[in-house]
Amino acid sequence: MKPLLLALAGFLASDVHAQFLTLQNATATFSQGGADVRLAIDGYKDSSGWAIEPAIGTAQTAVFETQSDAGFSGGSILTFSIAALHTITLNHNLGRFRLSLTTDDRNTFADGYGTGGDVTAQWIVLDLATFSSANGQTLTKQPDLSVLASGTNPATDTLTVSAPTSLTGITGIRLEMLPDATLPRGGPGRAFNGNFVVSEITVSITAIPEPEQYAAAFGVTLLGTGVWLRRKRV
Repeated sequence: MKPLLLALAGFLASDVHAQFLTLQNATATFSQGGADVRLAIDGYKDSSGWAIEPAIGTAQTAVFETQSDAGFSGGSILTFSIAALHTITLNHNLGRFRLSLTTDDRNTFADGYGTGGDVTAQWIVLDLATFSSANGQTLTKQPDLSVLASGTNPATDTLTVSAPTSLTGITGIRLEMLPDATLPRGGPGRAFNGNFVVSEITVSITAIPEPEQYAAAFGVTLLGTGVWLRRKRV
């Protein structure tokens, strides 16, 4: 890992003020029978979770509301833990994924449907600063700010990724699972059939106490109020 990313990882590990966000009203464009997206935030890190068989080789999206508005006025770091712990059939790891935030009114998205749900909002794609695999997968950021997994494909894994944001009033999180030609049957997962299982996704948020120093250290651009953004709207 690059020195600056190591520094950020150290900052996250040492900070005791991180707050976990409560996620609710899980919604997806498609959920496999018996593998509904709501299982991804049920509090259990087990074999159950969100999967998309037989919709393999297609982009599918899950969105989650935050129970309360999130984001610190001086800037925040969001850290995501995404567990893929399906053990009935192994290697159901995420293949290619992308994370985004919204500040839209909760009444306008995330209607709670596991298939055919409303995932439409003004989403801001996160530019991830750190990403790691507990069991040795190689994670590579793509030009569209998605992350592609390659290399070893462990039986199970937990991915940890983080990103800075200047947003306040965060109301929702989007997880896009994207197809890729390097993945089995085009993905978006790494299972033999291109599937994946998101057993549990959790999110924590940490305030950055001195955003100007953070921005200088990590080479991000300050806006007028001492916060930064390198963001892409989609």
